[in-house]
Amino acid sequence: MSTPSSLYRFCRLSLLPLIVLLVASMLGTFPAAGQDVQGLRNQKPISIRGSLSAGLTYYQANGIANRRQPFSWYLSGAPVITIYGVVMPFSLVVSEQERRFSQPFNQYGVSPYYKWVKLHLGYRTIRFSNYTLGGANFLGAGVELNPGKLRLGFVYGQFSRAVAEDEANSDLRYRYVRPTYQRLGYAARLGYGKQTDYVDLLLFKATDRMRSIPTPSRRSQITPMENVAVGLKSNFGLFRHKLLFDIDLGGSVLTRDLLLGIQNDQVPSLRQLGTFMWLNSSSSFFTAGQASARYAFKQGSLQVLYQRVDPDYQSLGSYYFQNDVEQVTVNPTLRLIKGQLTISGSYGLSHDNLNHKRAATTSRTVSGLTINSLLAKGLNLGLTYSNFGVAQTAGVSDLFNDSLAVSVVNTSYGGNLSYARATPTSRHVLSLVASYQNTSDQNQFTRSYTGSTNRLGALSYSLVSLPLKFNATASFTYAAIATAGRRFVTIGPGVNLSREWHKGLFRTTLNHNSQWRTVDGQPDGTVANTGFNVAIRMGMQTLSLGSNLLYNQYAFQADGLTYRNFTEYRGSATYGIRF
Repeated sequence: MSTPSSLYRFCRLSLLPLIVLLVASMLGTFPAAGQDVQGLRNQKPISIRGSLSAGLTYYQANGIANRRQPFSWYLSGAPVITIYGVVMPFSLVVSEQERRFSQPFNQYGVSPYYKWVKLHLGYRTIRFSNYTLGGANFLGAGVELNPGKLRLGFVYGQFSRAVAEDEANSDLRYRYVRPTYQRLGYAARLGYGKQTDYVDLLLFKATDRMRSIPTPSRRSQITPMENVAVGLKSNFGLFRHKLLFDIDLGGSVLTRDLLLGIQNDQVPSLRQLGTFMWLNSSSSFFTAGQASARYAFKQGSLQVLYQRVDPDYQSLGSYYFQNDVEQVTVNPTLRLIKGQLTISGSYGLSHDNLNHKRAATTSRTVSGLTINSLLAKGLNLGLTYSNFGVAQTAGVSDLFNDSLAVSVVNTSYGGNLSYARATPTSRHVLSLVASYQNTSDQNQFTRSYTGSTNRLGALSYSLVSLPLKFNATASFTYAAIATAGRRFVTIGPGVNLSREWHKGLFRTTLNHNSQWRTVDGQPDGTVANTGFNVAIRMGMQTLSLGSNLLYNQYAFQADGLTYRNFTEYRGSATYGIRF
């Protein structure tokens, strides 16, 4: 529970900047870099625009257990309020899921801006860099200032709310409620430059409040953490921006368990940070970075990317990192014959086990080639090739097992041929798409279980009739998968019909897909999926009613529990309004 003083500080940070901005903008008291008084007088005092939508869904299954809730609803909106040129976009999402999860989906936020001043209030998602504040959702307040070439930013708020553990399962809707400490944090940015040429210095700090919930049990494996991450992000160009550089670097100190207490003597390399954060035997320091250089010339471009992220790198301001990786990628592109032929490729190498503590080191090789050509008017050809290889070598040698080592090469080829013909009243498109993919396991001990071959093909024709306001698409697909000594084949047609009625007041859509399955040449059953939708537009309002029926039948009931015939029905009603 927040103390009165902390609650006061939070409200002051959240509301005071907004009040100052609104009053100052209406009175015209911004400095010279702001909006002038004459401009304010020519604007509407207040205007509201945006959209609201509400939806209901119904679900029923026969033959199998329900795979979703029988009934659900949602309400969402994106209103935008403008007061004397100050734009305040709001977002709102409310649904019955709030009653089912520990972290709410009901979030309200606003980011009003006025020229070079922008505020963030409520639930917001902000990205300063990939390795510091990288898109984590928080509830709080922030400001971004960009007068001239100066780039300033600061945010403060709650990055995770307190959720107490429910070991006794007192709420029967949950099997187990995993606890979460309240996490408070802030981030700052100091930079200089324009949007395309700049350098930023970044700081992020977050701390879990140990007393925000009762001490969790060992079962939860949850401990309070503290994190400080710093970063440098820069983007700049040379030779009239023909050569572009993009750099993103980060360093993070993470204490995984604040309950261990302060033990600075156990981490001498971090001792100088002891006055800024809690350090003990669970504290670690990580680095990460990525950089790219791209050179553009008349016939194409060449790009080189490098990335290195330490094992276990983590910033509490970001949700996910691909860590323990070092990789280099080269991407060339060529445009020939006055742009009628484009060739692009890529080649990359990567590996893990950067700290040499894993039993095996995994290396990856990725290469690809794409060719697009305009053969004649309306006739286009596209070809693709890709190769992905994974191999493992000994890391900690006494723990490495050759018989379980991964060594796989995945090769795929693809092509598409399309012809389009247009007249003043109609448009016709005929296309053929095919692909082949082979996964080859180089390990003789596992290849019989993991190798596979996939063949896919699709032929489609589409028609657009402008006088009738009618669209139609017919297709036929083929898919064959061979793996573990078995072959699965699926073929079937599909159709989609759509038409507008009464000058666009109504739109009806009908779609149907059927698939016939075989396994090792023997019939395995069919699947049919049919949907119908009616959309009604009345000025700024829309009403959509939809239904969908899925029918699955097996050729034989080999297993009454696993292979069961079933049908599923889904119905929906959606209302939306723009204002």
